[in-house]
Amino acid sequence: MAKQPQRAPGNGGITRRCFTTALAAAGLTAPLQGFGKAWRRTLDLRNPQDNLTAMVKMKASLEAVDVPHWYFGTIYAVLPGKAPVAMVDYEGSEIDYYERQPDGSYRAYAATVSLFRDTRTRRRIDVFENPVTGKTNEVRANSISVKAHYIYSVDGAKRSDDPRPFGELAPLIEQTKWTESGEHIWLTMNRPYPAGMPMGEDQTGRGLLQELHDPDLPKVYTTGNPTYVAPWLSWMDMQGHPGHTVWAGPARKLDSVEQYPRELLDFMERYYPAKLTARPA
Repeated sequence: MAKQPQRAPGNGGITRRCFTTALAAAGLTAPLQGFGKAWRRTLDLRNPQDNLTAMVKMKASLEAVDVPHWYFGTIYAVLPGKAPVAMVDYEGSEIDYYERQPDGSYRAYAATVSLFRDTRTRRRIDVFENPVTGKTNEVRANSISVKAHYIYSVDGAKRSDDPRPFGELAPLIEQTKWTESGEHIWLTMNRPYPAGMPMGEDQTGRGLLQELHDPDLPKVYTTGNPTYVAPWLSWMDMQGHPGHTVWAGPARKLDSVEQYPRELLDFMERYYPAKLTARPA
């Protein structure tokens, strides 16, 4: 006689997989902490308004507050016909401030500063030995000072200096990609730039499904993996040189800039105090 699988005592033969399947059929997700602790989905990501709400929770906050992101990574030189070259490491702050408008859309403001580090020692640098040109360049922090803000609505996403009407853009629900695995969810979308700008950014953020669907939480504590493709930085003295840069590295959403590494916060307080908030004037 074939040996029968043993059943866990005290659960009537119901396996964890069966329980999870039953929860999903009832509109509940799998438990996050411990068997039997379930939560309910409150947002339908196929619904345009729910999709916008979920996007804002993942990227910033439904409340009009500063939302800091700490990030770091490496800038690579991408040259025609050659393998990417690690040029310099970076670390920085991006603070987002999303403000809901009477029509249900959001205006999104950002304040961004990056400092640069040696790829081997990870120490902050003031001069840079360019591995592509062989030149020594003076390093300058990268502070983004665009006066435009971003607009996110069910009709699409664009920067305020983009003259294209929303009718010419894809609706937001077509610009957002959602991927689930276990208790996690990923949002992937491109940062909206005006047409013709020689740069692009793929923004991927990961959060907990439980936080996304909790109606009492205005934001999800995401970690991100943005990839930014852009021309050479001006201080690299490579204008006209074939190729471009790729910035690759992780990011983490925090509650306060006080949670930044001390060196980064000291640097910003000394040189870029205005970039410690994205709140519009």
